[in-house]
Amino acid sequence: MEQEKFEKIKPQSRLLDEGMRAQVAGVMEKLAQDVWIRAVVDLQDPKCVEMAEFLKAFSLVSEKLHLELFEPKEAPLLEEEMDCRELYPVTGLYLAGGIFSGVSFRGIPGGREINSFVLAFYNVAGPGQPLDDNVRERILALDKEHTMQIFVSLACHYCAENVILSQHIAALNEHIRVQMTDAGLFPSLIEKYALERVPVMILDEKERLVGGKSMEELLDFFEK
Repeated sequence: MEQEKFEKIKPQSRLLDEGMRAQVAGVMEKLAQDVWIRAVVDLQDPKCVEMAEFLKAFSLVSEKLHLELFEPKEAPLLEEEMDCRELYPVTGLYLAGGIFSGVSFRGIPGGREINSFVLAFYNVAGPGQPLDDNVRERILALDKEHTMQIFVSLACHYCAENVILSQHIAALNEHIRVQMTDAGLFPSLIEKYALERVPVMILDEKERLVGGKSMEELLDFFEK
């Protein structure tokens, strides 16, 4: 049930024209499980309102999608789980029983990132993109807790590919959490991590990987 304070948010978005809506609906038809979209948005921030509008429009595409919106500090455990850091908007994908998929997005997944957003649902709750047996085994064998941030530009092809591949790993392995962050929206993070280009992947606040990578290279990064 949507909270009363979010009722004025309109279910419309420049990111979802009729063509994109039809493509999204086609992907969501293949989901085997329902997905709960949980987002923390600051209604005083235009970007957060834009994200809330997009999520409302997106969630109407399929009955398998359920949207829950929260204001900052309204759900502290949720914010901790999604690593909010008081930087909004942030959105996570959840399965039945409140199980966090490990997949989250900080910012608005426009540009090329709309593809990574849609494919996240397919990999979390659908059949998932095909993987080589050896790759799947390597993903499932990861047995340590890891959190990865991927800093992106919405116009970057390699960024979206890295997000898709990394979040696929998170979708298959409960020990892995991967968050896409639109670097352009959060200058404080650009300064904190001294970002000069994208994509940049920060693993566990320690290790850094720069540039477009293959699934095998990403797995090497997690395994070392």
